[in-house]
Amino acid sequence: MQKLLLLARPSSLALSIQVALFLSVPAFAQSSPSIQTNTEEQAKLVPTAPTVKTLSAINVTGNRPTSIPSYIPTTIETITGQEIAEKINATDAEDALKYFPSLLVRKRFIGDFDHAVLASRASGTGNSARSLVYADGILLSNLLGNGANFTPRWALVTPEEIERVDVLYGPFSAAYPGNSVGAVVDYVTRMPTQFEGHASAGYFSQPFKQYGTHATYSGAQFSASLGDRNGEFSWWLNANRLDSEGQPIAFATKSLSQGTAGSNGLAVSGAVASLNQRNEPWLILGDTNQNNTRQENFKAKFAYDCCRPCVRITPSACGKIMLIARRTVIRATQTVM
Repeated sequence: MQKLLLLARPSSLALSIQVALFLSVPAFAQSSPSIQTNTEEQAKLVPTAPTVKTLSAINVTGNRPTSIPSYIPTTIETITGQEIAEKINATDAEDALKYFPSLLVRKRFIGDFDHAVLASRASGTGNSARSLVYADGILLSNLLGNGANFTPRWALVTPEEIERVDVLYGPFSAAYPGNSVGAVVDYVTRMPTQFEGHASAGYFSQPFKQYGTHATYSGAQFSASLGDRNGEFSWWLNANRLDSEGQPIAFATKSLSQGTAGSNGLAVSGAVASLNQRNEPWLILGDTNQNNTRQENFKAKFAYDCCRPCVRITPSACGKIMLIARRTVIRATQTVM
């Protein structure tokens, strides 16, 4: 039994040595890649020289969301100059108000400036002095009277210079004069930030057929603008010419119950027999108030910023000079049938 024990011990020892050698060799082989990986990670952690990139000057310009006091609890609608250029075929400043809700400009034809009064739901066309129109805080409304003949000075603003239009609905005389019963409209104009030029030409025509008047009335408009900015000084020029023939506005009539034909005088023909609004017979003698309007406007604006950069908190923060020359010719005709 002792001999067997002596033979068993070496065999167990040899087995243990072989197992130990067998297990230690792979362990030694796996330690080499880990050392290489740690070396690469340490190389990545070594800081490199930062790349320096010089940026040009960045100018940040911020505008007020509206020129009308926003703390007033009422409805305010706004349209931008870009929306006017894309969605409205504006020939003058009043066309910018064409699609505002609860707002109406009594414009009977293109070029109708002497009857294009502003009206709202709270104040009709017969109360032109009950709504106010401003341009950069300057009053354009004609408060010398109250009626269709006292229209705002629409020609002081051209469509190309409009930055946005703000409309405030309702009576708020605490912020504006007592005439702000219907609405308050404020045109915000812009000055160029770089050299720019604009030119446009338009032609319009409409057939008219009513009673004995069969005609086609047309017109044309030409406009050119030029502006630039040099440091604190900026300027803007605009020339505009509009020649428009409007359709007849009314008809001359004679009721048959007001008289009888006489034996004296020259007999004429061409009247159209019809019925009036009370279903009474009368004669349509001819059309009236067919106007041919020609407007020629020249506008020059010069601005000088008081500081650079200029923070325009109030309209008085920067100075602006505006010169306007205007000539309007109206020719009214009357057609007898």
